[in-house]
Amino acid sequence: MTLIAAKHIERIKKLVHSYSGIILERVTSRNVEKKIQNQMKHFGVNSADDYIIILEGFEHNSKAMDDLIAELTVSESYFFRNPVQFEYILDTLLPEIYKRNGSSIPIRAWSAGCSRGEEAYSLAMTMLCFQQYHPDARFTINAGDINSKNLVEAREAVYGKRSLREKLAAFEERFGFTLGERNEKGECTVSEDIRRMVSLQKLNLKNIRGLNCLAGSDIIFCRNVLIYFDEQLRMQLAEKFYQCLNPGGVVFLGESECFSGVSDYFELINYKKIYAYRKHNGIR
Repeated sequence: MTLIAAKHIERIKKLVHSYSGIILERVTSRNVEKKIQNQMKHFGVNSADDYIIILEGFEHNSKAMDDLIAELTVSESYFFRNPVQFEYILDTLLPEIYKRNGSSIPIRAWSAGCSRGEEAYSLAMTMLCFQQYHPDARFTINAGDINSKNLVEAREAVYGKRSLREKLAAFEERFGFTLGERNEKGECTVSEDIRRMVSLQKLNLKNIRGLNCLAGSDIIFCRNVLIYFDEQLRMQLAEKFYQCLNPGGVVFLGESECFSGVSDYFELINYKKIYAYRKHNGIR
């Protein structure tokens, strides 16, 4: 097995950061060398220098870089993580947007950094519940992730017990319908009604210009992602999310995350001690 020098690992870390904004030390500290070796073997490369040359070409062909990021990063999520956020969306935010827009304009939501899709499908369930009481309400849910393996699993939409925790059962009881069918192993396949509400695509949050696809959003989820970025990129994303949100739109972050120094952009929402960021009403 080819040994990888420390200088090569450091160069690869810098390339990953340049491409994705991810600071690898914040993602993983275990088996980095072995995971890089796995990718070298996958691409039929014996030399670390040759592998780095392939990675350096990410602007023209990002396949090797995408596969490396999928190898190095660990995706951990589950349905209705941070459940109070979904309560706020159902009980407060969706009624506000629906009252403002009526049925003529779809309510548009984005799950940016969607992992394996649990978050996006949780949003879809929440909106389906709202639609039970407002049948003419319309929704558009988009979800994106830089990890191509995550997107494959999100499209397959089959989830094991780690994703199906007790919070899901509580929301299923409240909503009056289930996520999908469960098999004898305890796995659940998301129902077609829920799955077809979500459009999945590759999304690199480091590519600020490429985030124009978020324009016109009422809800942006970017949870447990910013912790892997430096302060400069976090500020760039805060500004971009502000630009892309409709007036009154809301950004939801993870429980341990925040936007610092953005009071000119957002109004801080405190709902049952869970925080979110609302764009000030007015001209975008």
